[in-house]
Amino acid sequence: MDLGDLVSAIRIVELSAKSRQAAIRALVQAAGLEDENIGPEKILEAIEEREAAAQTLVAPDFALPHAFVDWDGDFRIVMGRSRNGVDYGLPTGQQVKLICLLIIGRKLQQTHVNVLAAMAELLKTTEFRQQLIDAKDTKAIDTLLLEKAGLKADSRPTRAPSIPRITSTLIKQALQLVEGMNAQALLVAIDRVENVPWDIVNAWTGKLLVVVSTHSEDFPVARPDTHIFDVLHASLSRMDRANLGLLLAASDGLLNEKSSVVCVTGPDGRRLDSITIAKPEAHFRAMLSEKNKRGKTIIRPAVLLRVLSIALEIASEGREAHPVGTMFILGDSRNVLRHAQQLVLNPFHGYSRQLRNVLDPSLAETIKEFALIDGAFIIQGDGTVLSAGTYLMPRSSPSSSLAQGLGARHQTAAAISASTVAMAITVSQSTGTVTVFRNGATVFSLERGSSTRW
Repeated sequence: MDLGDLVSAIRIVELSAKSRQAAIRALVQAAGLEDENIGPEKILEAIEEREAAAQTLVAPDFALPHAFVDWDGDFRIVMGRSRNGVDYGLPTGQQVKLICLLIIGRKLQQTHVNVLAAMAELLKTTEFRQQLIDAKDTKAIDTLLLEKAGLKADSRPTRAPSIPRITSTLIKQALQLVEGMNAQALLVAIDRVENVPWDIVNAWTGKLLVVVSTHSEDFPVARPDTHIFDVLHASLSRMDRANLGLLLAASDGLLNEKSSVVCVTGPDGRRLDSITIAKPEAHFRAMLSEKNKRGKTIIRPAVLLRVLSIALEIASEGREAHPVGTMFILGDSRNVLRHAQQLVLNPFHGYSRQLRNVLDPSLAETIKEFALIDGAFIIQGDGTVLSAGTYLMPRSSPSSSLAQGLGARHQTAAAISASTVAMAITVSQSTGTVTVFRNGATVFSLERGSSTRW
């Protein structure tokens, strides 16, 4: 077997377990075969059966446990490095510091010896194993393995990721649903673009929207009418990731309101398990198509999406290890300021427009810091930030009653959107929910997921 192909397939983890059983369990969990409906207990049982027949200790510092499982894949390798050593039951009491788990599927039942031979060749010298054990981190281990195989990081062979069976099955069913309903697009919300079952979707000619939570630059997509959207907020719920993707697609003019979109989502990055029929509702039009009397868009879509992204980051990250609530008012700034009073000296006053535009990525941290100040951010439709720490005194009331439990910030946001043609975006300090108001009513909301930094 080619060493380059072998090395490219190895997953590397740091082991903190001290016993053999705990270390192997950690490696099995890192293999991620639960996505293939193969539980860890089944793999552990197979490993113990083989260990009982012949222990897979290759050298005093290196073990190569391996087992066959009922799996449609070929093989999966997880290398674990333990700095302190694992008690592998050696009579001498020596600690094993390098454990490579090899899981073999149906495709390699007859030729698995080739993989074992390649692993033995790769790690046969004591000197090289010690280099791996002493490496600074997992990235350094990866570099050493690549060099051993005669490769550089940028020349690593590409190995297609294993696609969970349920993901492939759902995509096939979703494509049938798209055709049967004459839907305008298929939307897939997934972690990485390479985790899409491209062998299935490439045979379909419709519009494909892929919403990813991890940016990928090294995976080319040649399929026509395919649109990739980065929604780098993995903490969002599955439907909120899909809804944000629909909003991004609508802002690019890729969707209309006349027909449905079939959305395939899942609880994590790779495994998809749900199909939902969505329709780009009228609230998307309310968010993206408002124009003034001269026919110019009041709020640029790029500005809206950028502020939404910052709001989601504030909801997820908080500030100084505490949750933060804030409010952004977008567009119709002249009328908004008639209902406003500055609570503190305006931190954005006196700076050039270029330095205080939300489309400048360098401004994000500044906005997050000023979100600690009570009051709202006033932002023009082109993205220019006029003020922070602004107290709003709208004369109108919300056009419809808000949900119970929403406080003064949400009431004020709804009221100012009723008094003007501005849009208001709030971040709830208590729940982390990001809510968009227009014309006095809620038109869009995104709930913070369970993963936060505060």
